[in-house]
Amino acid sequence: MEVLGLIATILIVLSMCFKNIKIIRFINLIGSICFVIYGLYIGALYTWIANLILIFVQVYYLIKIYKEDKNK
Repeated sequence: MEVLGLIATILIVLSMCFKNIKIIRFINLIGSICFVIYGLYIGALYTWIANLILIFVQVYYLIKIYKEDKNK
């Protein structure tokens, strides 16, 4: 399960290497999902709660971005 925590960390860091906000948010979303699973598995309450909140934030902004793109 440590591998999942490592993958989550890599994804979060990797997401910051892009310029396209859609790619940043999508990769960050996947990393946050991994962190929620990892946090639940190891019993790290604040890790999974913080990342669960981030999942909702990322999904909200991704939907907003896609709606704006659709209206253009």
